[in-house]
Amino acid sequence: MIEANGLCKDYRQIRALDDVSFKVGRGEIFGFFGPNGAGKTTCIKVLCGLTEATGGDASVMGITVGKAPVHVRDNIAILSEESRFYEEMTPRRYLNMFGKFMLMKRSERLSALNKAADLADIRSFIDRRIAHLSMGQRQRVSLARVLMSDVPLVFLDEPFEGVDIIHRKKLREHFREYVSKGNTVFFTSHNLIEAEYIVDRFAFIHHGKLIAVGTAEELKERYLAPSYMLHVSDPQKARKVLDDNLRLQSISIVEGNVSVVLTRRSHASEIARLLIRENIDLYEMKTTGTMEEVFERTARGDV
Repeated sequence: MIEANGLCKDYRQIRALDDVSFKVGRGEIFGFFGPNGAGKTTCIKVLCGLTEATGGDASVMGITVGKAPVHVRDNIAILSEESRFYEEMTPRRYLNMFGKFMLMKRSERLSALNKAADLADIRSFIDRRIAHLSMGQRQRVSLARVLMSDVPLVFLDEPFEGVDIIHRKKLREHFREYVSKGNTVFFTSHNLIEAEYIVDRFAFIHHGKLIAVGTAEELKERYLAPSYMLHVSDPQKARKVLDDNLRLQSISIVEGNVSVVLTRRSHASEIARLLIRENIDLYEMKTTGTMEEVFERTARGDV
């Protein structure tokens, strides 16, 4: 769906992208993360044909971006912070207009508009002039526009901005259904913890360089200590059994659960065996550590 090879982009003396290469397949939500100024926006603009790379090449849906940028944009939808709006329009009129641009029939257009309005949570101000809306509300109107689009690839920059918890859950379900049909989402956000609920693969960019790509499990395996939280029937006994039989970095009881950090991840399979041998019920065992920690370590160059 997307293939970037050695992308570079120079602005005078600043290199915004430095030999960035990655692939994004059909049917996945690909997360692209980094701090402000890392090169995320520049990369998206290159992929969407909104700015030209100074080196390397990219293809989107088999289309070479540098040769046919308009053809690329005809087949994608982009959510970004819009600086210009039709201020005198209401969101309803604005979305209806874009439905006409997409050549939707009236019944199809109204159905798509209503569904998008519910998902983006804009019902409470759908008939208020855009000039009177806050930046967060405008972002949700832009999101509704993207949700109306019938395209195989969407670029989403902070799609959950200003959206409440209930509607965020609905949006996550919508995007999962969307990619299940072979479509693709290119997703950026500053909230890595929330991103774990929706992103299939993560890419981290820092100072214009791509520093890590993989699933959450792969990246945690590579960059974080093998740490686990255990919900067991007897925390005190479990702590002693594990401490006596495994080489550990640390072990403690936290709010009734056993927190353990192994010296080797391969020892994780021993935990259940030891507890069962001592008649201790293991109700849940989950890895700890977040993608925020992964990014911090990759940005520092830690392995």
